[in-house]
Amino acid sequence: MKHISDLHRLQDMKAPEELKERTLAAARELRRAQQVDTPQHPAPVPRRRFGMAKRLIAAACAFGVIIGGTAVWRAQTTGQSASDAVAEAVAHSFGIVAYAADTGENMEPKDSKVVFDIAGGSMDSPTKGFFSGCLFKVTGDNIETVSASIDKGGLYRTERLDITEADIETIMTGTYAPVADADDIMVMSDPDNTEWWVDASYRVENGFVEPYNPSICYGLWGEPQPVDMAAEDDLRDAWHDRTDEFDGATLTVSVTFVDGTTDTQMLTLHTGKLGVTYPDDTNGPQLTGEVLTDEQAQTQGYVYGVYAQIEE
Repeated sequence: MKHISDLHRLQDMKAPEELKERTLAAARELRRAQQVDTPQHPAPVPRRRFGMAKRLIAAACAFGVIIGGTAVWRAQTTGQSASDAVAEAVAHSFGIVAYAADTGENMEPKDSKVVFDIAGGSMDSPTKGFFSGCLFKVTGDNIETVSASIDKGGLYRTERLDITEADIETIMTGTYAPVADADDIMVMSDPDNTEWWVDASYRVENGFVEPYNPSICYGLWGEPQPVDMAAEDDLRDAWHDRTDEFDGATLTVSVTFVDGTTDTQMLTLHTGKLGVTYPDDTNGPQLTGEVLTDEQAQTQGYVYGVYAQIEE
């Protein structure tokens, strides 16, 4: 099954207010530690789980740098300058962000939760399996390789290629060579149909290791299931059942940096009611990043989907 959908207009992304406050706090702690001679042992500030800042323009200004506490402690105990310690910690950190295929937006974690979007990117085939549309990207600097594994279901890789409108027919008939071996294909365009591209998805080995590419997305995949649904069965309930296959799974993502050092993050997957808003009449529901209680869902819009709790 192949999909065609319009691309929604990209929206500007701003750093979360809580992240800014924690960044400033880390910077203040760094300055205090540099002004005294006695060792300081501040409580470690939780490592960020967001897209990597491109450069360190003083800790208070760099987007997402909230690892100052641990870096300062290391500087005081090893004799390394605090600025060098912070820079080294930043250079060996990576983030995991959700990705929305229909808008092309990265969605940063909120309250240590990664909320996955499925709009425009999901497909269930009795032969190819369940391509959930729950996509994530790995972000960071100086990353050489990335690997991932999951203990329920599997994973797939999604790559985006620019195409022309004339390519669509060959893509849909399976004769477009660049994506002819893809397991799932989604063709998309901008609102004016002037630019076109295709998202091609491929099953990957559970526990794969491959060169890092910041444009590559990875998704959650479920085993193929035979189609045996009675006419009275609720299609929505059937889709929820497929989604629930990921509930309780552990997703492990590791990176190796160019200097040979490694880092790993573990996420526990859950399913639930994810808050949405409807900003206008042309775009579909937009995730807020919040997981709603049953009571909240009675008065707020939501979609049923997957979210991940980042293990600190």
